[in-house]
Order: sequence, then C-alpha cells, then structure tokens
Amino acid sequence: MLGNGWCETMCSDDAKRLCDIRGKMHKKVCIVADNIALVSFREYQDDKFDIILKYMPDESPLSATDGDPFFLPFVLL
Repeated sequence: MLGNGWCETMCSDDAKRLCDIRGKMHKKVCIVADNIALVSFREYQDDKFDIILKYMPDESPLSATDGDPFFLPFVLL
C-alpha cells in the first residue's frame, strides 16, 4: 500500500504496476499485502490500473476472468 488508495501490484509477467482502489471499495473492503485482486486497465492511462475486486482465500481467480485480456488477477505487494 502506498497511501491514498494506491497499491503496487505484481503481475504474472513479473511487472510491477501502480493500481488505484476504486471508490466503491474504499473503507468497505480490507486490502492488504499478499491479497489476490482483479485489476482492470484504464483506457485513458496506459501505466495505471484499477482494483475492482478482491478475491477471498477460497475463490479461484481464474474462474472470474474467463479469458478476458482486460481483467487480470494480480498479487498486491
């Protein structure tokens, strides 16, 4: 966590990316290091992403993406 809702995430291709926790999740969902989250690309900013879903420990991240390249599971650093 970097502060003000920003997180640094690690992708499956070993790239670190800057992500913002979307407003609907602020103060409602506890996001900490080593969580797995679903991240969406921003259309207007290529280097930044939005965290749109936090997976619970018993959920599989591969079932929610369904092969969509615009939604990827990331691990929060």
